[in-house]
Amino acid sequence: MIDKRPGLWTYPDGREVCLTIGMVKQSLQGRKEYRRRIQAMWDRQNGICCLFGHIKECPGPLRLEEATFEHENGRGGGKRDDRIEVDGKWINGAAHWFCNNIKGSRRIKYNS
Repeated sequence: MIDKRPGLWTYPDGREVCLTIGMVKQSLQGRKEYRRRIQAMWDRQNGICCLFGHIKECPGPLRLEEATFEHENGRGGGKRDDRIEVDGKWINGAAHWFCNNIKGSRRIKYNS
């Protein structure tokens, strides 16, 4: 059974998905949480793109206003997980839009 809290769904396997589209109230709360998580990842990365050193075009420094949510294991096929930490281990990261786009759906273990 899915735990449906305002703006956030938690699946039985523990994955969390911020609801960023759909019903207006849910979307507003979901987008706010999504942005909060991007800022938390940006803070822990000291303002450096999580894909720096993995994407050759990445310049490294990342402005918070430009940061996007980068899903380390991709988002498709029912695997989207918007958590930023699991059992004390970092997952996902904040990235430049163009770095995130270049990575695409490939899996890159940048938090290892």
